[in-house]
This record gives sequence, structure tokens and C-alpha cells, in this order.
Amino acid sequence: MGEIASRPQWSKTTTGSTRWFARIKITARRRHPDGTYGDPETSFHNLVAFGHAAERGRTRLREGDVIVAAGYVRANLAGTGEEFVMRWWGHETWRTPYAVTRTTPVPAPRGRLPFRARTPRPASPATASNPAPSTPIRGR
Repeated sequence: MGEIASRPQWSKTTTGSTRWFARIKITARRRHPDGTYGDPETSFHNLVAFGHAAERGRTRLREGDVIVAAGYVRANLAGTGEEFVMRWWGHETWRTPYAVTRTTPVPAPRGRLPFRARTPRPASPATASNPAPSTPIRGR
């Protein structure tokens, strides 16, 4: 969990997917061997996302938002440090006030199913390796 500490930037990669980048501020309390906790320590890290997570971040994240993210740490492409690649993220609901706006679903046309009708599968013929049962099997 951390706070977006810089203005997010987005760009396209050489393969055409979306890349999202920002700095994140993390304040953590470390536990000492005797069981007590020390003073909070603040650290700053590179945060990057690609693809769908980057598209969502581009439209929904801004400086100051507190988020929870899941992903992995890797060496950055310049080889000068590490970056956290976020694959999934969400706003931290205790600290980020927001409103949810829902739209009503569009009703399906009358007499039509909202999905494609299932086509019946042809029965497979009995073979020597798969003989037809002589008595019905319960539950099938």
C-alpha cells in the first residue's frame, strides 16, 4: 500500500502496449526483534504497469491517491535500480474517498436470448473402445 507521489506518465512500448509510470511513497513501520515497532520510515520507489493495468491507471489514478497493488519487483531497463511492476491495483478505500456511478443495464430485446443459443452435439457412435452401455447409468 502506498501513495502516488508523482504525476503519472504514460507512453507506448515498442510493441504498442500501454506503459504507465509513477513514483510511489511507502511509509512502513518495521518490527524490531524484541517485538516493538520502530518509527515509520518513508521510502520512494518506481511503479510501472503495462497493458490492462496501465490503461486503468491512466484513466483512474492521479498524484495523491492511496492504492494497494500486486505484482513483482524487477531490475529496471537502465540497470540502475529496481521497479515494482504492478499487475493489479485498487484504491485503498479507507483513505481515498470516491463515488460509484452505476448505469442501468440495457434490457435484451423481447423474444431473444442475450447469448447465443447452444447447438446440440451429435451423439458419438459406439465403438469397440467405447461400447454403448446396455443399461442406463444413473445420473447421466
